Amino acid sequence: MATRGRPKGAKSFVNIDMETLNEYFGSKQHIPVSRVWLEKMNIMVNESKPNKVDSSVKPTTDTGAVQFKISE
Repeated sequence: MATRGRPKGAKSFVNIDMETLNEYFGSKQHIPVSRVWLEKMNIMVNESKPNKVDSSVKPTTDTGAVQFKISE
């Protein structure tokens, strides 16, 4: 039976510092990043302008609970 998916221990992402990235790419280079990672960093992406960060949204450290009501 064939194994599917990634091999055990394989990683999709690696850590690299900005200095090294800047050596290879200019400041205008588009670098694909995970949308989930951006959301965890409280960075909002403007969907109407692909690859543009909404600069009006500032990072926050508030991780308070969100309250909501489910109705039928």
